[in-house]
Amino acid sequence: MSIISQEDILEYLKKILIGKKGEIKKLSKSLDQRGIALKKRKEYRAGSKAGFVKNIGRDRINVIAEIKKASPSRGIINNNLDIKKVALLYDKHSSFISGISVLTEPLYFKGSPSDIKKVKRQSDLPILRKDFILSETQVYESAALGVDCILLISSILGLGKLVKLYNLATDLGLEVLVEIHNEYELGKAFDVGAQFIGINNRNLKGMKVDINTTYNILKSNLMGNVTNKVFVCESGIESVGDMKKLFARGINTFLIGSYFMKSRNLEKTLDDMESELREEKLI
Repeated sequence: MSIISQEDILEYLKKILIGKKGEIKKLSKSLDQRGIALKKRKEYRAGSKAGFVKNIGRDRINVIAEIKKASPSRGIINNNLDIKKVALLYDKHSSFISGISVLTEPLYFKGSPSDIKKVKRQSDLPILRKDFILSETQVYESAALGVDCILLISSILGLGKLVKLYNLATDLGLEVLVEIHNEYELGKAFDVGAQFIGINNRNLKGMKVDINTTYNILKSNLMGNVTNKVFVCESGIESVGDMKKLFARGINTFLIGSYFMKSRNLEKTLDDMESELREEKLI
């Protein structure tokens, strides 16, 4: 059950964006942001794997497993979340988990940038930072934190800002997952030159999840003969059956958060998924 009404959705988005402006203002006071970001990024890359997208197997199913304590639609999902333990379990299941997504938004997702450091101490898997990234300052911060990839949400960024933040991120050695919800935003992602595109089945305006969002985008005329991009299905995936259907349509990567976070026995949940994927010859 949703903890907020549809009338509250825009209000919560407004509060998040206002909060982000305050965070950005504090971060902007840091000296030599670019220099610090480049130095830290160089240090982290020296001991990391080849990269986020390169760690995704092309001919098998890949899962980006998420760490989040809460969400606007569910409220607190896991009040006893042990980030270090979860990171270790995800790392243990790298046969199908190709990366870890970390929610760092504090107001509604109860996350923190410091959560990234906790994950990095436990796992060598590539890390995606999920947050409402609106400014260059946040991109510099992400590079300094040592993440491999950041999320840029097309629906809250104009094309000019999206291009600017995308180019800055890639200049700093970060990969970018550009999140879309419809065909128009797919066009924006293509205009930016995005190679890594997330299709979010959750509508930000109403918080409704509809897996047909992914199917509709796959049928878009804009898709043409796209072969050099990685598409990620986000939200609403809770079984190997869900993944198998989309895998047959060309989607091989799935971001799964709430399903894992609400599990009472995460290790068993991951073991069972791994076994089923092996039985179906999907990994």
